[in-house]
Amino acid sequence: MNDLQKKLLEILKEFIRVCEEEHLTYFLVGGTCLGAIRHQGFIPWDDDVDVAMPRPDYEKFLTLQHKFKKNYFIQTYKTDKNYILNFAKLRDSSTTFIEDFYRTFQINHGIWIDVFPLDGMSKKNKKPASLAYKVRYVWWNTFMMYLPGLRRKIRKQTFFKDISLSLVSILFFWLNICHLRNKWTDHYMKRIPYEKAYLVGNLVGNNHKKEAMPKSLFESSKKVLFEGIEVNVPYDYDKYLTLLFNDYMKLPPIDKQFGHHHNKGLSLTIGYKDYIKEHRL
Repeated sequence: MNDLQKKLLEILKEFIRVCEEEHLTYFLVGGTCLGAIRHQGFIPWDDDVDVAMPRPDYEKFLTLQHKFKKNYFIQTYKTDKNYILNFAKLRDSSTTFIEDFYRTFQINHGIWIDVFPLDGMSKKNKKPASLAYKVRYVWWNTFMMYLPGLRRKIRKQTFFKDISLSLVSILFFWLNICHLRNKWTDHYMKRIPYEKAYLVGNLVGNNHKKEAMPKSLFESSKKVLFEGIEVNVPYDYDKYLTLLFNDYMKLPPIDKQFGHHHNKGLSLTIGYKDYIKEHRL
């Protein structure tokens, strides 16, 4: 493990501790689940952790801020007014990871793990690809929320550019009071109750044509080792990973072996607020 992965593992341990205390269901998903099975830990080049929870457990998780250690923060668009995504991040506020894409957003920039809701996608058995439009629709709404990120600090050398972009951002916030688009997206994601669904999935996932899966895959879990700790993965993880990645035990080409989160600032020991002040970001 590299130092970033060690910090991610700490956050994951804290997440699991609270889930177990509160009897909440969770699963490692995506590349993190793949890493657990293929590498018994992180994919060597991975730089994030993905977990998912059935919608009822996810909603309970969102109410448990008081259960976490004081430096941890459950980030949603309701708890962090400039955050734009329709899934949660559990952040360690005593650290810093300023993603390049979100560098102008005035949000909590601590190192994080992603926590996704699993939602109903169909009451009938359908081909997953036929439901890809639902994931695309959610992401289309998300992309519209990126406009607030145009807000910038006014600097002498880029004064007119900063003013112009900030005005666009302010106008968008005025037209989008109280995250109305996020609220609508939440409503859309929850239209099919998890309990009544045949196919469920991560509507904010990256594999549009593969996210919908039989709910039976998530009705029980299996304990496996991940960097020396026990974690939950879908019980039939072979079917889950095959549906998502096909031949998942095969390593990708060398030129595909890299992380996907580029940063403009990273510290494992300095909180993001102090880091931003110190580096004048």
